[in-house]
Amino acid sequence: MKVPIRTTANGTEYWDSEAKKILFVPAGEKPAFEVTESPESMIIGIDLSNGKDTTVINGQVVEPLFNLDGMTATQLREYAEENNIEVPGNLKKPDTIREYIEEQLAVDED
Repeated sequence: MKVPIRTTANGTEYWDSEAKKILFVPAGEKPAFEVTESPESMIIGIDLSNGKDTTVINGQVVEPLFNLDGMTATQLREYAEENNIEVPGNLKKPDTIREYIEEQLAVDED
């Protein structure tokens, strides 16, 4: 599936979801591929009705992806608590807490 993502004076950029890359078509030229306009799989909305920042894709609530980089030890512990991850008390540095949380999240995905 190839969808337009940005148009400039020089042309249009399309995202190729199969090859996972951007394709550029110069202004005035037609793409040499089939373009999908507004695909349902790319419709994203934000639902703030429950008081939380919740992402909704195709009517399904999805867990937001958080960037743990730059969080303090306290913030990381709060994040862990919200996600039912018990951080051992001997972990003090943000880097070690972050690594532990990422390991636990990876285990939960399996």
